Amino acid sequence: MTCSNTKPTNTTTACYSTAGLNKEFTLKKAIELSGKVSKGNTKMPSSTFAISAKHCNVGSKLVKVENSTCSKCYALKLQKLRPSVDQGWTNNLFKAVKLINDNPELWAKMVAFQIERICKKLDVKFHRWFDSGDLQSVEMLHAIVLTANRTPQIKHWLPTREAKIVKDYKAKFGAIPANLCIRVSATMIDDKPIKGYANTSTVHKKGSSIFGKECLAYRTNIDNRVLTQLEFNEFKKLDKPNKAKSKIDLGHCGSCRACWSKEVSNISYPLH
Repeated sequence: MTCSNTKPTNTTTACYSTAGLNKEFTLKKAIELSGKVSKGNTKMPSSTFAISAKHCNVGSKLVKVENSTCSKCYALKLQKLRPSVDQGWTNNLFKAVKLINDNPELWAKMVAFQIERICKKLDVKFHRWFDSGDLQSVEMLHAIVLTANRTPQIKHWLPTREAKIVKDYKAKFGAIPANLCIRVSATMIDDKPIKGYANTSTVHKKGSSIFGKECLAYRTNIDNRVLTQLEFNEFKKLDKPNKAKSKIDLGHCGSCRACWSKEVSNISYPLH
């Protein structure tokens, strides 16, 4: 099969080049070799790509540190509770690392293909990296940049605690694409934003200082309405049956896309 440089019109197949040969790959083959891009969940308007949190470099150290931003890692808890999730994220990690080492361009092509397909289905133009896990290497960040370059119409958000990997990448490869927002996360709860990076994130306790923009997902209902602090406080007082009757479903991004915006320097997430 001869592949052109135009975007494939078929949403279940695409083209790739390996060992000097042009071949066709299916969605099944892309997932088999590169890992699986997910539709995410109903609360986040994006496709997502997750890997095992058990293999985080900085995170595996921070999880043992009291009051660190990894000390209450939800991804590790989910991997422990749900073996199928653990297996899926671990598979994604090993597949990604192997293909990135062997052929980063092919990994980027296969993952970009999946992202475009899911975003089209969801009618969104946003992708989140690492709702579980984190960057493994400069090479992995380079492959993600290649993916972002292949999907200029989609905004990518990459939260990370791997500040050194980001710094080393910039020293080796240079600029980050305009559609990729890398947010370097503070390592400790209530810390100030890390200096030296254009886009960052922090975690704050109730009553603590908020740096930059506060994430209001904790007060955002499924209908995109942001509850006032008074409404939220009253809702929290309800018992489970009355919470169910209220039809309030919080934790949604709503219309906010600040995490993906390079114009928002720091986002502060409430500790929960």
